Amino acid sequence: MNKKKSFKIYYLLISEGTTEFNLFGYLTTKKFKESFEKSNVQFSIKVEIIEAGISQGKLNGTGNLKSFKGKYNLIKDDDRYKDQKLFFFIDKDFEDFPQIEVLVRGDGNIIQFVEYNSEYLLLRFAGKNPKSPSDFNNMRDFRGYCKTEFQKQFNMKASDLKDCDFDFIFRDVSDEEVKTSFSELFSTLS
Repeated sequence: MNKKKSFKIYYLLISEGTTEFNLFGYLTTKKFKESFEKSNVQFSIKVEIIEAGISQGKLNGTGNLKSFKGKYNLIKDDDRYKDQKLFFFIDKDFEDFPQIEVLVRGDGNIIQFVEYNSEYLLLRFAGKNPKSPSDFNNMRDFRGYCKTEFQKQFNMKASDLKDCDFDFIFRDVSDEEVKTSFSELFSTLS
């Protein structure tokens, strides 16, 4: 019996920055490598708009709707990416994330928010019990706390993590918890 060949589904990966890019890479090429290799999904990091600071699919930061929208529109309007499906992998630690979600999904693209940000999630996965956003006056203060707390706990910036560091952080986290935390990413496999 011949196995039916499936068509590849291509996404242009757009990550918020280096930490999110490295985390995405770890999940798809190390921790769940076999699942992603067997799937018909393929991600590309070929988005380059140098004048906007976008390189290898990294937005290099988005702090609010205006900042995100400016970069998003440049990608969307660029002839090289016009008919491409976009997959965003960004933190959820700013007030206007719901508008960003509506914008991205409204254009038929996919967005995976990291709850609340990469540092927070990694601290939580490592059993470090970080404070919650409700302990702060605003998300900007919370974001600053998470970055500082991460450096304090791990003696490095999250953007400097290597696969062996991710292995350490994820060692006591079940696959199901990871898949729940990154439900949009894993939904691409079905």
